[in-house]
Amino acid sequence: MHLAPEVENSADAPDVFGERILQVKLVDFWKRQCLTTRPEYDVLAAQERYDKFCTEFLLTMPPAFSLEPDTRWDSRLPKLGLQRQILHIAIFDSLCYNFRPALLQDCTQVELLPGYKQVLLSSHKKALASAALKVLERASTLHNMIGESHNRYPGIIIPTFEAAVPLLCLCADPGFPGETMDACLTAGRPHPLLTGMANLTRNECIQAIKDAVERLQALAELSKMAESGAQALASLIARIEFPSTQGQHQSNIIGTIDPTIQLIEAWKEEQMGNIGGAFTVRGTNSTFPVNWGGMEDLGESSWDKGSLPFSDI
Repeated sequence: MHLAPEVENSADAPDVFGERILQVKLVDFWKRQCLTTRPEYDVLAAQERYDKFCTEFLLTMPPAFSLEPDTRWDSRLPKLGLQRQILHIAIFDSLCYNFRPALLQDCTQVELLPGYKQVLLSSHKKALASAALKVLERASTLHNMIGESHNRYPGIIIPTFEAAVPLLCLCADPGFPGETMDACLTAGRPHPLLTGMANLTRNECIQAIKDAVERLQALAELSKMAESGAQALASLIARIEFPSTQGQHQSNIIGTIDPTIQLIEAWKEEQMGNIGGAFTVRGTNSTFPVNWGGMEDLGESSWDKGSLPFSDI
């Protein structure tokens, strides 16, 4: 459907509702994958979900919305770039959710895993970091595109906070990302996290966290949500910048990860009531795209754009 007069006679123009349709398809995909928030992490199941995501979702995206997009329509559809960034944030946020349980594995249990699973688990941690970095990158781009007139927009604040948290957890390990050879996440074909994993450095992750804190602090003047997020991240970042002695290595990791995971859940629960319906799919038990589990009756849903700052996107 083409409602924009700039493209009404162009059959191959992007659908004006393309981003919304893809958001629904994205939720529907993860709904079918039986995601769990339990601490037990099945590395093979997580890998299978990622493989399916690359082949069943990413390869079917329209060119204008793909991760390597065709931008020839951007000049004629000014909101298309904004839509693309919002969708990409949701995509990489969902990948963070897929790999996040890798953070919770106890080292003593990991040592009992077969060697190939240990390598795969290490790769999944790097994949999580790569996905989180891409969320922060897209959130920064979106913020720059819409300017400072939408400082309360939760579509920037929440992804920024939630992507910084797993990076904090990963960097709590002074040895991250390590020198272990990565497992090939998708056999014989490229995948969206490949480049980020290959070039991942600890300094890059720490700098991204600092940039996220600065962004939230800049937004905090007009947003209590951003203020609380910035304070929470700032209270934890010193732990990874000044690690303790090697003998306390394991206790430091667990001591940072456990309260940080609790922090994100408590912060999310507190802040969700303030979002005012943004990105809510009516008829469900969850808010989209922050929570990727428990979506019900999606086929009967309709969009409530709520407090979106640019309702004409």
